[in-house]
Amino acid sequence: MAVAAATAAAFTLVGCADSSDDSKTITIYDWSATTGTGYTPTNNTYLYEPCAQDLGVTVEVDNPIDYSKIRTAIESGNVPWDLMNVQNDFGASPNELEPIDYSVINRDRFSDDYAQDYRVGSDIQATAVAYNSELFPTGFDDFSAFFDTERFPGKRAVPKSLFAGLIEAALIADGVPKDQIYTMPLDETLDRAFAKLDTIKDDLVFWETGADSQSKLSSGEAVAGLVWVNRADDAVKNDGAPLKVVKSEWIQTDDYWVIPKGAPHAELAQQFINCITDPAKQVQWSNHIVFGPTTTEALESPDLEANPNRPTSYIEGQVKVDDDWWTENYKAIAERYNSWMLS
Repeated sequence: MAVAAATAAAFTLVGCADSSDDSKTITIYDWSATTGTGYTPTNNTYLYEPCAQDLGVTVEVDNPIDYSKIRTAIESGNVPWDLMNVQNDFGASPNELEPIDYSVINRDRFSDDYAQDYRVGSDIQATAVAYNSELFPTGFDDFSAFFDTERFPGKRAVPKSLFAGLIEAALIADGVPKDQIYTMPLDETLDRAFAKLDTIKDDLVFWETGADSQSKLSSGEAVAGLVWVNRADDAVKNDGAPLKVVKSEWIQTDDYWVIPKGAPHAELAQQFINCITDPAKQVQWSNHIVFGPTTTEALESPDLEANPNRPTSYIEGQVKVDDDWWTENYKAIAERYNSWMLS
């Protein structure tokens, strides 16, 4: 059922290949909806379509990402995707992924630690608090404000699916020093995080996709939200929403390209990664969304337009996620999160 549901939403971008030639088809599991100005449409225009042409392949895109579906498919040995775009809290486990082939992909082009054994960085982004600045012209400047519904009343939009951000924000709002988030015993960490979440549970509304998070903020259903920064930016530019992004504290939620274990066309996926991480393509992509590129050449390019909402413009507020902690503890955290959601 998971595989059938996962593939039902796929759509196709055709390069020079015969779309009936399965060996020349790559299926990508991606974020967000297929319309609008979100993540997937930007990927389609500036990465997928050009690389479909460059490589002469057919690209099928499925969305939105669901980690539980990914793990179910991998465990069953029936994987429908060749390439996936995941956040930094997924993809450090060799049991779930194919190794990256750096004889195909140019390792030297990447900055910092974005060329890893089982994944390569696709973008530098943020999960941040966005709030209605007309309702709250002052004071809404950190995670503690997000959890303070007495001083700042109203609904809060948070992700329905589990990934890095909400747990960290709750702990920081509860007074845990940023450098101690991942050092406490897991039970103590989760007890403290979910106790803090309980304090605003009645005021939470849950978003399922990036478009949904944007809608909840733009419509006024929520007065603040923990969202991907591009969706807050879109809400301001496209919907006229009176939002500001908290830049003093935000969660580092970079994205990575990964190839799931058992991918039907893993070799083609390696070639595709090399194409979509071309620095010139990264610059074009970043100029149409608020995320930063992961290659040194793109980051230093004079063609990369300045954008005050791009996370690399306020990097000092970054709360860096411990990817290994998430990989090791994801299942236990997910069980606790799902139980809390139902309670």
